[in-house]
Amino acid sequence: MAVIAGAPAVSGIRERPRDLSRPEVPAIGLLVVTQLVLRVLYAFHHRADSDEPQHLHVAWGWANGFVPYRDQFDNHAPLFHMLVAPWLALTGERPDILPLARLLMIPLVAVTLWATARLGRQLWTRGTGQWAAVLTGLVPTWLLTSSEFRADVLWMALWACALLALLGAPLTPRRAFVGGLLLGATIATSFKTVLLLLALAVAVLVVEVVGGGLRISRRPGAVARPAMALVAGIAVIPAILAAVFWRLHALAALVQCTVRHNIVPGVGLWRSAPHRLLLFPLSLLLLIPIARILLARGRHSATTPARVVLILTAGFYLALLEGYWPLITSQDFLPWIPMAMLAGVAALNGALPVSAHAPPAAIARGRIVALAGIAMLELVAVCRTEAAWHDDSRDQTRLLSDVLRMTRPGEPVMDLKGETVFRPRPCYYVLEGLTKARFANGSLPDPIAADIRRTHTHFVALDHPGFPPQDREFLIRHFIPVGQLRVLGADLVAGAPGAALAFDVCYAERFALLDGDAAARGVLDGTPYRESRLLDTGRHHYRPAPGESHVVAVWEGAVGRGAVMAALPAAR
Repeated sequence: MAVIAGAPAVSGIRERPRDLSRPEVPAIGLLVVTQLVLRVLYAFHHRADSDEPQHLHVAWGWANGFVPYRDQFDNHAPLFHMLVAPWLALTGERPDILPLARLLMIPLVAVTLWATARLGRQLWTRGTGQWAAVLTGLVPTWLLTSSEFRADVLWMALWACALLALLGAPLTPRRAFVGGLLLGATIATSFKTVLLLLALAVAVLVVEVVGGGLRISRRPGAVARPAMALVAGIAVIPAILAAVFWRLHALAALVQCTVRHNIVPGVGLWRSAPHRLLLFPLSLLLLIPIARILLARGRHSATTPARVVLILTAGFYLALLEGYWPLITSQDFLPWIPMAMLAGVAALNGALPVSAHAPPAAIARGRIVALAGIAMLELVAVCRTEAAWHDDSRDQTRLLSDVLRMTRPGEPVMDLKGETVFRPRPCYYVLEGLTKARFANGSLPDPIAADIRRTHTHFVALDHPGFPPQDREFLIRHFIPVGQLRVLGADLVAGAPGAALAFDVCYAERFALLDGDAAARGVLDGTPYRESRLLDTGRHHYRPAPGESHVVAVWEGAVGRGAVMAALPAAR
């Protein structure tokens, strides 16, 4: 940490005293407004990622007295859901909750871009920081992923602010403590922060070793105080959360869900691409010589060490992520792209021609043409990736509308990861990649069918390939579609006249047999059907009365619910 304490810095790119030119100010302002408009459109139109309703469901659990990890499964760190839960409690249960929740991400994105711009200004120039922030916000994957409601958006905002605190000025004990608090919050938001911290630590070590590290031996006290303040700051928020979950009797469950559950030997890239383990050692061979060159070229700049720390952190994080993380997703790059963009814009500025004969106006024109051109390419790319004006989010809104109309508070609904948001799930585990990998390798028994029977679950989500094959078959056999859900029952389409129709019951429950809007008139299990009947687990037979062609057996409790009845197959 001595390298950071002495002064921020990193790069062999020449510092330029110039600030933003006049044409650049409106160009940047126009791009900022354009990005804001796109973000609002994507908040309402971007397709729902499966993680988004899962985050909403966990926050809903907090707001309704459930304790995550103990009462609900979640394999994410807890801070994001705890912060969002009060807002969700005030907003209430409504079908359009997802786009409203996405609007909460816009301030977090703004904080990230502000910290990026500020850090660029502190380490290079005001123009470098502002252009890096603008270009970061328009990277297609970054823009789309950060428009989603997910913990990773808070994660990247906290990381960007932590870098600003640690690298943006000489590191006093107070700044170190603030930076530590931010890093602790980052850890409490995503445990992928471990990779970021490791990358930062290696970057600082490389700069100390390559740069000589004389500050450590000459001023040990000046280094020790910020270092101790940093460590103390990092510990505060994780310690508070550990105490909270211990008090709630959920600390062991937190460790199980967020650490042990996520470590599955042989999963993902650990199995399919073991050669990736070489990426980090190779990155050392590449980046250490680059650091030596940059430090030598910038030896007269006070900000050079911090610049190099930032650039190396970006490089090492990418190598650690690609080399050691088993399941890589677009959200894993959210904190990396601002760091990479700062280095890229600074490099581009350094590559612009500078000479005694090049007027400042010509340099400014070259910069605005190059950077505005990149921004326009990003805009074209993001619109080609997903048109902001096309509404792809309607399915999630329709699902929640049916959940609120067809089910009652407290009724369990079986879904994949909590996409029904406002209802408890009968199964503890969510069906994300690692859970299904554990089902497949036998390290975790598949409890879905047993949990549905145990809780007498009457509603499940629509058929989806994300359900394990045996569970998918079970649900198809015992539930019938009603709008965006399925209800306990069987669809009995008549075959040959007078032939008996067989259907299965997965747990003892009262069923009504309907022919359209009327009660069926045939023979059920050898006796005439007159009213709803308790059916035991197992196979049952129904012989339609003359004129009946499409009889539905449905859970009796659904008969009085108009939304369910209108959506039954026989009613269409």
